[in-house]
Amino acid sequence: MDLSTWEETLQLHKAKELEGVEAELRRRDIFYKEQLGRIERKNAEMYKLSSQHFHEAATRLEATVKPRRVDPVCSGLQSEILRCYRDNLQEVLKCSDLVKAYQHCVSTAQKG
Repeated sequence: MDLSTWEETLQLHKAKELEGVEAELRRRDIFYKEQLGRIERKNAEMYKLSSQHFHEAATRLEATVKPRRVDPVCSGLQSEILRCYRDNLQEVLKCSDLVKAYQHCVSTAQKG
């Protein structure tokens, strides 16, 4: 075997080795792409299920929570107390009955 034949044989051997490596890389690429696709599908399913459970739980919870009252309570008594205090700067105890009525009104509104 002369040197050129030996070099050709070596090059053929290296080429076949490279083909084998390339084939293995393609096989692994396909395998990992399939794995990634499976993981992405599973993740999408889990997200959809989690989102659905969250919305169902939120809906159930909203049904159990009483809506907060946003209207001012006892505003008529509040303005009467302020007027009483203004009119009786030196004798604010004269307004105590209004204050008691206001406290009762607020207490009743909180319970209801």
